[in-house]
Amino acid sequence: MTIFEVVEELKEKYGTTDPFVLCEYLGVKVSVSPLGSLKGLYTYIDNEPVIIISSTIKRIPQLLVCGHELGHHVLHSNIAMQGALREFTFFNMRDKTEAEANRFLANLNIDDDELDALFREGRSVTEAAQILCFPEELLNIKIADMVRRGYEYENYSGNIRLF
Repeated sequence: MTIFEVVEELKEKYGTTDPFVLCEYLGVKVSVSPLGSLKGLYTYIDNEPVIIISSTIKRIPQLLVCGHELGHHVLHSNIAMQGALREFTFFNMRDKTEAEANRFLANLNIDDDELDALFREGRSVTEAAQILCFPEELLNIKIADMVRRGYEYENYSGNIRLF
């Protein structure tokens, strides 16, 4: 099953894209605490899955961090049982587990049809990001995933830095 399919199944089953609500449904405890330079981490404490989000970031970035760490829970819980998965660089696409968690986040938050419609209207990634209220990096991750699934865009350059 692809990351897109996993996300679609979760959205259909639970009727939400809110990562905090999904964590409740999936039995993942979420805590907001000081984390120093980390934005978030996913780990197991007493055999229970836990996402810890930095208390120094605002609500919208907390949603993004929670969604990313939820991606680790859904896709990489076996790795987390061996030790914490840490968010060193947001939107890191060089590490496989981080890239997969970022793709999970992009698919959870950004609707294919909505983004595709904006591009068909001639909007740029920057404009679409402003309209959708998401970082351009997240849209680039989503676009790359959509292209892998068959969407075609004239200005796609073969990597996640588009337009």
